[in-house]
Amino acid sequence: MPAQVKSTPWASLFFALLGLIWCGYVAFPTANPAPCSTSGCALFRDFTFSGISLWWVGGAYFFLLAVLCLRGHRSLARFMAMLALFADAVLLLVMFLTAPCVQCLIVAALMGLCYYTLRKPAPDGWFAGVETAPSLLLPIWFGLLLGNAALAMNEQLPLYALGNTRSSEAELRPRIFFSPSCGACREALSHFGNAAILYPVMEKEQDFDAIVRFAALLKANVPVHEAVSRSIDPDAPVPALALHERSLLSVQLFRNKAALMRQGFRGLPLVQINAWQGARPTPLESSTKEPAPWPQGAAHEYAPSSAPPSDETPGPEEPDYTQPAPVEQLPDFLSDPGALTQCGGENAKPCE
Repeated sequence: MPAQVKSTPWASLFFALLGLIWCGYVAFPTANPAPCSTSGCALFRDFTFSGISLWWVGGAYFFLLAVLCLRGHRSLARFMAMLALFADAVLLLVMFLTAPCVQCLIVAALMGLCYYTLRKPAPDGWFAGVETAPSLLLPIWFGLLLGNAALAMNEQLPLYALGNTRSSEAELRPRIFFSPSCGACREALSHFGNAAILYPVMEKEQDFDAIVRFAALLKANVPVHEAVSRSIDPDAPVPALALHERSLLSVQLFRNKAALMRQGFRGLPLVQINAWQGARPTPLESSTKEPAPWPQGAAHEYAPSSAPPSDETPGPEEPDYTQPAPVEQLPDFLSDPGALTQCGGENAKPCE
């Protein structure tokens, strides 16, 4: 009986080489890191397995798969691709529950293509003559891939925002989710004024027209506090919008509300601040004296207490920057938590 000739699966070899190049490009530190704008990229970039980066693991897999394909060991390559696809399905599930990573999705797609192009009966090796049976692995993996792709696409779509969103300091500006019919929201807007980026949320049906008025007034350079007051006037004219513009705005407002709820909040306003005033000098930076020992007591039993007491005459008392600010130093609207109100949450009051 003539010996069977080993055939090279060229398509699988091509996808394996692409995967090897991509993993190497992401894994190696370069002056131009691989582009990725989803939160999962930063989350999974330094993810390791037994101290080894997943990008090195992926690169090693694609290298071995390319060697097997080049040598014509189709059956062994298919088995290896099946194990890799199962591991990738687990990783896709982890990403689906945390954050999508576009860089990882590219690797996942190449793994799926390698497995798919190898799913033919192989005439050689340990699995010779075994027909490719229908498997649930590929459809499960494909469903997880589509789910992550949808999440990544949704993350790329910006929320509907008003205010000075194009400023170079936009990331440092406070962000406020608000509804025009919410009195607590209007109070919050009066404190932050034009300094905040605003994300309108429709709590009532009449909020839609109020938001349209509000956006038009801001575009006309009307101050925020005045614009929000004028926007809730039911007798005020509503700027005309075409049908497709109204439909698009409805979807954008719905996405704003979904973003609010994904963060675990139901009530309004939601005020987010990703920065604070300029950093104060720490005691070590403002003085060359040795830091005072930790106070003794149950609350500080974990602190080192071996430092000998100082015999020096104490100088002027320095502020303790490690302690929270006194209540009187907080903004007025935060100094009394019992006076805070919201619309639509656990401490909600009727929206005005």
